[in-house]
Amino acid sequence: MDYRKFNDKYYIRLDKDDEILTSLSELCAREGIKAAQINGIGGCEKAIVGVFDLDKKDYVRKELCTMLELISLDGNVTQYENKPYIHAHATFAYRDDNGEPTTLSGHLLEAVIGLTGEIILSPADGVITRRFDEKLGIRVWDFS
Repeated sequence: MDYRKFNDKYYIRLDKDDEILTSLSELCAREGIKAAQINGIGGCEKAIVGVFDLDKKDYVRKELCTMLELISLDGNVTQYENKPYIHAHATFAYRDDNGEPTTLSGHLLEAVIGLTGEIILSPADGVITRRFDEKLGIRVWDFS
């Protein structure tokens, strides 16, 4: 990973074998970023996405290990237990078993760069924390 800050935004290049969520969390901890917006594109070799099952309070997961075009990464940075918390959704394009283009989308649980990642991190001037909501089974923004 390498990055540069221009004005108030971080332009981040992720390299082969970098895991997206881990890399962003490490950068936020290093730079003291407590709240931010995330946008990105790139090429991955592995992705795990999920769709939340409210009854089970867990994600139904789908994992792919192939050439994946990260066509949309959208999310945010907040704080949970005094550490950066990355909440992101992603859409990937890939070739199915017949060689036809198709997509995979959902809550991003893991993604490993296979080519490069180009991510823009836009910090906010403030702190957003999260608390665990027992009823929902997820961590929600806490403005108290």
